[in-house]
Amino acid sequence: MKTTHWFNLLFLIWASALGAQTTPLQQYVDYALESNISLQQRELSYERSLAVLREAKANFLPQLSLEARYSVAQGGRTIDLPVGDLLNPVYENMNVINQFNREAIQGYPELPAFPTIENQSENFLRVREHETKLRVVFPIFNTAIINNQKIQQNQSAAERVSVEAYRKELVKEVKMAYYNFQKASEGLALYQEVLALVKENLRTTNSLFRNHQVTKDAVYGAEREVQSVAQQLAQAEQDVAMAQAYFNFLLNRDYTEPIELMPLPEAFSLPTLEGAQQEAWQQRDELTQFNHYLAISDNQIDLFKGNNLPTINLVGDYGFQGVDYSFGPDDDFLMGSLVLSWPIFNRTTKAKVQQAQIDKSRIQSQKSEVRQQIGLQVIETWYQARTALQQMDLSNSEIKSAQGAYQLVEKKFRQGQANLVELTDARTQLTNAQRRKIIAEFDIQVKLAELEWVLGKDLAQ
Repeated sequence: MKTTHWFNLLFLIWASALGAQTTPLQQYVDYALESNISLQQRELSYERSLAVLREAKANFLPQLSLEARYSVAQGGRTIDLPVGDLLNPVYENMNVINQFNREAIQGYPELPAFPTIENQSENFLRVREHETKLRVVFPIFNTAIINNQKIQQNQSAAERVSVEAYRKELVKEVKMAYYNFQKASEGLALYQEVLALVKENLRTTNSLFRNHQVTKDAVYGAEREVQSVAQQLAQAEQDVAMAQAYFNFLLNRDYTEPIELMPLPEAFSLPTLEGAQQEAWQQRDELTQFNHYLAISDNQIDLFKGNNLPTINLVGDYGFQGVDYSFGPDDDFLMGSLVLSWPIFNRTTKAKVQQAQIDKSRIQSQKSEVRQQIGLQVIETWYQARTALQQMDLSNSEIKSAQGAYQLVEKKFRQGQANLVELTDARTQLTNAQRRKIIAEFDIQVKLAELEWVLGKDLAQ
């Protein structure tokens, strides 16, 4: 036995231990919800939307950054400082006064002469400069951050609904595939019984031929019946294999994994068509998802309208400046700023708002269309389920008549009072009735599972 076989066997044993009332189908549904690859991909998309939402919420928190700059500059604009023109006349007068005092006053100190200085020209850019600081930015008022968070919240909720919608669809597909496999298996069992029956008829026909009670053509006819049923049996085996492979595909298992069957559940009465439509319109995930998309459209409109409003940030800087890297007490600085940014004129804002409003109208139109499609879907599935229930009642009556007719003809055939054509026709009628009953029995379950999904119910429970 393969490892996957052991794993699935252990899984079924474990699931059975959790609850004695858990059916094999419920165990398979739980297994599919855990292992289906497409569902896992959608759950990853939802997890990503949650990460984006956390990013949007983080924009409300202050941001701390380390910023450092070291620059070397040459050239650029200069500023002329006429310090020579301003100070040289003063220095000259002071030198004259000092000279006069030394000659007139005995003991006057010998003071150095004031020099002549040149006018200065200073570059705006320092030849070398550094600035290293910690910057804290705290948003005080920013409508873009607020509306972006709302958009991501609704987007995440829409992704969650998408996961739930596929989850329900997967459960529906598993149940329908399970009943289709069971229907194919019952059909296979029927043709196996019929093959044994026609082989027995062939043996009986050969016996009658040897006793000169029938002609050779009766034997040929019985052989053709065996071959015909054998072909139908081969087709039934193919149907079982394909149904088994598809069911295991949904469970992400090996295509040939065995499937445990169970008795059919009791059928229930259908709700009224009007009640079914109202229930579907209230519970279908597609409509809920459109509600989130409409909320996103409103948030986007508010986001674009908010471009006309100011943004206010509180900015704090602490760091060091200077020509050379030095972090002494005379080199640090501290600065706090309240930064206001208010766009006075931006023509594109109005255009963006109009685009968002058009997108909202388009989504509303799509929601109305989907609502109508759901209503039509309910009508179609409801009538199909009702027809399946009616066919089940008809098949029960039909099979009783066919069984009685076949037993009577078979008895006459063994007594030589009926020919092979009559027996074959009676057997064919009985087989067809049995096959129609099998189809009706399982089509009821398939259509009920589909109807529950159409109504938006959670079939996993």
